[in-house]
Amino acid sequence: MMELPLYANIEEVSADALGCRACGRAETRAQVVFGAGNRDADLMIVGEAPSATDDSTGLPYTGPAGEVLDELLAEAGTQRDAVWITNLLRCFEGRRRDGRLENQPARTSEIRACSRWLNLEIQYVKPRVIVAMGSPAAHALISPEFKLTEQRGTAHRRSDGTQVIATTQPAYVMRLVNLADRETAERERERLVADLQRAVELATGPA
Repeated sequence: MMELPLYANIEEVSADALGCRACGRAETRAQVVFGAGNRDADLMIVGEAPSATDDSTGLPYTGPAGEVLDELLAEAGTQRDAVWITNLLRCFEGRRRDGRLENQPARTSEIRACSRWLNLEIQYVKPRVIVAMGSPAAHALISPEFKLTEQRGTAHRRSDGTQVIATTQPAYVMRLVNLADRETAERERERLVADLQRAVELATGPA
């Protein structure tokens, strides 16, 4: 992990990241999608990769998944401008499936190449708690052996003292709704909110 100060602030980190060409996604992106939110946040959310909408707006978790995330955060007792939101990767890559443009899953080599920026975000924001959304984020931030179905919602402490809680992606709830599995979708939504509430409590509670 890089030692501070390499940059004066996180804005300088973001500016440097805009020119990153460390992996092949530099050829598929419209722009780099760096993290955004409260740079002094106690809670950080880390997803997998920007969506096509994010690639257009330049901000993480915009579009339908972002709207769901905003609702979940509100139910958990916080809001977007109180947290820092980012991804393992900062560039979009899509693929066509059934006529729709879908996110290309993050490759191990891409996660490794982009880890520089995530590590710097963590160092400069200094969150007390990180929410890893989805298995790729959990594997990168907790352990490659982490099992989301069995260990979600539990706090794991990193070597830097930051606690990490893993949960599912808002997009997973959306997929369940699209499959007309509303009962399962509602149950999963409740579990996701509970995981976020746990993270909020840890982030805002006594040190």
